[in-house]
Amino acid sequence: MTKRICFFNGVIAHSGGTERVGIMIANALAQRGFDVTILSFWDYGQPFFPVDERVKVDYLLKPSTEGKLYRTFVYPVWKLRRYIKSHGFDVFIDIDSALAYWTVWALCGLPCRHIVWDHFNYVHAQTERRRVKALQLIRSHADRLVLLTQQDKQMYLDAGFPERQLAVINNPTPFEHVAPSPRSKHRVISVGRLTDQKGCDRLISAWSRIHREVGDWRLAFVGSGERHDDLVRQTKDAGISNIDFIPTTQNVQEWYDKASIYAMASRYEGFPMVLLEAMSKGLPIVANDCLTGPRELVRDDVNGYLVADGDMDAFADKLLLLIKDCTKQDKFSRNGLSMSKTFHIRPIADEWEALIDNLS
Repeated sequence: MTKRICFFNGVIAHSGGTERVGIMIANALAQRGFDVTILSFWDYGQPFFPVDERVKVDYLLKPSTEGKLYRTFVYPVWKLRRYIKSHGFDVFIDIDSALAYWTVWALCGLPCRHIVWDHFNYVHAQTERRRVKALQLIRSHADRLVLLTQQDKQMYLDAGFPERQLAVINNPTPFEHVAPSPRSKHRVISVGRLTDQKGCDRLISAWSRIHREVGDWRLAFVGSGERHDDLVRQTKDAGISNIDFIPTTQNVQEWYDKASIYAMASRYEGFPMVLLEAMSKGLPIVANDCLTGPRELVRDDVNGYLVADGDMDAFADKLLLLIKDCTKQDKFSRNGLSMSKTFHIRPIADEWEALIDNLS
């Protein structure tokens, strides 16, 4: 009998890595014969990323008419429970651990297995009250908690989560059957939302130390966000003229192809998809070793440089070293392309299928 699976997302119209990989796994399972639905908590429009025609996309709440009812807590739980019962799902997958704040109660007593897919990391999850409560509910009620890195799993084990509940499945690369970047442009890029988490201000600080020594190289931020104006102001105040700000685009692959080096200075991550995307396009990487993910994607002096978290002097030194060393760039590029094969969709989807089939 075909299993009916629902992936539950906050806002499927968003352009983040969580939405991208959620849709990728939903598509892959639908292609394998599962009956798959993606349910978005809020209806802010169509999915940003392509959805397989076999996957149904649905919405739980409309902001314009149900925004105030959402605050009652009871209303979204009631509506979600009614939706789950009417569709007879066998497996319900939260694509964000915070969603378990509602989902655990909506699933109570129903014959539907519950998987929570956490794209955060344990340390930074503790900074949000609702997410802390959700993790408490997950520990007591969810069938499985899927984490993205071994580093994060160890933190959950140290916090008392049972090992039988935890599974580690890496995210897949979206750049599997594409040509690698030609690396013909003298450009360093950083892709992602312009938020405090992504550490764009730290990267500008590092670039300010070397921008006069890089010749015709430029740094480009590809993404939009609430810190945009602050970052432009920081760039001007530092007297830097070789930084570009590119708004969010659906064709982000174009910018990987216009780059020769990838830089990431995030303060924290769950599993930084941008590093996986850069590897898959053959870009050498300079990244700081924040929690969590970079150390499982970047092997120091193999496919890039991994710098102690927050040491922007060292970051600037490594970035300048790589800019000036074409031989090292070529080595990191070859190794990154080879390493990225581990993250192709087929083996990752195999792990998801096995997890779902073995729920007990």
